[in-house]
Amino acid sequence: MTTLLERVGGEPALEAAVDEFYVRVVSDKSLEHFFNGITIENLKEHQRKFLRMAFTKIPESINVEEFMYGKHERLFLMGLNGAHFDSVATHFVETLQHLGVKQELIDEAVGIIAPLRGIFEGGEEKAKKTQEEEEKKKETSLLDRLGGEAALTAAVDEFYDRVVADTSLCQFFEGVSMESLKEHQRKFMRIAFTKIPESIDVEKFMLGKHERLFLMGLNADHFDSVAGHFVATLQHLGVAQDNIDEAVGVIGPLRGIFEKGAEVSSAHVEEKKEADEKDKYLLERLGGDAALHAAVDEFYVRVIADKTLAPFFEGVPLDILKDHQRRFMRLAFTAVPDDVDVEKMMYKTHYNLFEKGLNETHFDTVATHFVETLQHLGVAQELIDEAVGVIAPLRGVFLKGGESGRRRSSRRSLKGSMKKLGNSLRGSFKS
Repeated sequence: MTTLLERVGGEPALEAAVDEFYVRVVSDKSLEHFFNGITIENLKEHQRKFLRMAFTKIPESINVEEFMYGKHERLFLMGLNGAHFDSVATHFVETLQHLGVKQELIDEAVGIIAPLRGIFEGGEEKAKKTQEEEEKKKETSLLDRLGGEAALTAAVDEFYDRVVADTSLCQFFEGVSMESLKEHQRKFMRIAFTKIPESIDVEKFMLGKHERLFLMGLNADHFDSVAGHFVATLQHLGVAQDNIDEAVGVIGPLRGIFEKGAEVSSAHVEEKKEADEKDKYLLERLGGDAALHAAVDEFYVRVIADKTLAPFFEGVPLDILKDHQRRFMRLAFTAVPDDVDVEKMMYKTHYNLFEKGLNETHFDTVATHFVETLQHLGVAQELIDEAVGVIAPLRGVFLKGGESGRRRSSRRSLKGSMKKLGNSLRGSFKS
């Protein structure tokens, strides 16, 4: 079965009908004032949508009376009535006749449009009544319309019975005086449902009041749960739905504050975790004593196997070396006491090795083994870099020690040569 729209001529006919229809209505002296300041093209588009729906099938979900009243409420307040509807209907019929539409199809179309006349007959009265009610609402606060202080107290009491019994919310109320909470809630609702002073920054106020809870994980989902309990409370207390809707209209926009509070707190928690992590000693972040033992063991396997370093370890018990190394790293990767001069300590500890030729090039080799040890053990690169940052400045000690060792070695060599020369000279004199 074809729709009336298809039988009338489909989309092309609809376009032509709406165009001619508006030429007629806007030139009608009894109607023209309703179109002042209105874009005709927008009107035409709305009219096409309505007729397309009316001449095919109106969805059951649409309340046509409420739809038409809402679309024409402003015009009803301007005096639009049943007589104007009749004029518009006449222009509609004459448009279809002029376009050559069959009378039986015009009659069918009129049968669809005609029942709407009742909306236009009572529209002006209904619009004025609605306007008066809105004006009265402005004169009385929402709090008064909800029932005043007595209703506020009853609502807050029941509301808190509901939220503290909610397992998704109860943790936020642990250790908190319920009477204090109720008093704060009454104060807030008293302000929200009368008039919020301009001096109050609601977002700042709400963020401050809930800061501790945001850090506990309070978020927009919890707000939704709380709002649900609030609505259920008002419904249970018999509050009129239009007043509930108005109250929700006041509370609803606060959801964004809870989204923001949760985001800010989440970022704060992450920053705190990062700060706490950074506050840990490097040794702890490297893995503590267990990691230190593993690193020292692996490190000495590498340095002793290095032929450029092995001579410096000859005759020294490995366990003693490892123990000294662990002590040093434990000190370097935690906090060096103020009274410890690390460079002086290192110079003294390695003095004999400097005499054997230890210098900055050996330091570089040792440092390379140290880095490769940490990499082999899976230590994060950023921690390796930090560890190198602690060790690297000691290179100067080995540079200084190497130079000093070379000078002492030169002096000893010169002294030996002089001694040989003296002995040789004394032997010549005796001869």
